[in-house]
Parts: sequence; structure tokens; C-alpha cells
Amino acid sequence: MVDTLPALSEGEKQCLRLVAQGFSSKEIARQLHVSEHTVDQRVRTSLRKFGVPSRKEAARLFVSHQQLAPHPETYQPLIHQSEPLASDAEPAPSTDQPDSPDAETERPSFPRRIFAFGPPLGGSINELSIDGRILAMVRAAVLTGVGVVTLLLLIAGAFRALG
Repeated sequence: MVDTLPALSEGEKQCLRLVAQGFSSKEIARQLHVSEHTVDQRVRTSLRKFGVPSRKEAARLFVSHQQLAPHPETYQPLIHQSEPLASDAEPAPSTDQPDSPDAETERPSFPRRIFAFGPPLGGSINELSIDGRILAMVRAAVLTGVGVVTLLLLIAGAFRALG
């Protein structure tokens, strides 16, 4: 076991506390108002600092160290945590999370998603699915290609008009 706690940022500590309570990265991201990627990055950094292979092991070491040597500034939030936080399996209602998409909203058709101009509006950062991210990258590449070809044609036309 780790004798001394590695130097962890406050964000890493928050993530490990919630991992120890059994929350997924997505649930932790919602509670801390950060992206799921940020949560995963904080947990990975904690894994390296503790030198353990799993997030559960890092969380277990962190919590056991906190119980052995409680620090007033980090121990108090655990005492005063509300019960629904640990036992509430459902996400908060959409009125509490204005950036979360409603479950009832209709997903746009594939052709409409392909020809949509620009990134999706509204919502939080990193809420696109894998296919949505790939589609956004392809769309950006195609629009860039069309822009470059158009610019080259305009330049060629200008040279022909002058020459």
C-alpha cells in the first residue's frame, strides 16, 4: 500500500472519491460539470501517480489513505454529502442540466447530418457520439476541400482574364 498520498490535484481527488462510490465517468462528468474526457484524463493521471492498473484500485487506495489520515479540507465534503448522490442511479432532470439533450428529441436523419453546416449548436462539449465525431471531421475535410478547389478556380480564372 502507498505510505504517503501522491500529490493529486483537487480535480483528481474529486474524481477518485466519486469512482470509489461506483459512479461511471459519464456520471462523474455531469456532477462535476466537466467533460467525460476530462474525468478519464484525471483518473489516468491518478493511475500513473499511484502506479496501479485500475481505477477502482486507485480509488480504493485514495479512500483508504483519506480514512487513515483525514485532512479537514478534503474530509468534510464526504461527511456532508447528501444521500441521493450516492444512491441516485438516474441523472438529474433536464431542468437542472440545461445543456443536456432531451431523451425525446428526434435524431436528425443521416443525409441531414451530412449536409449540416458547422458544428451542432447547443449542448455541452464532447457530447457527440463516435459516428457524430467522425461525421463532423469528414464534413470539415469536405468543406475545406471544396473551399480550396473554389479558391484555385477563382485564381485560375483571374489569370486567364488578365492574360
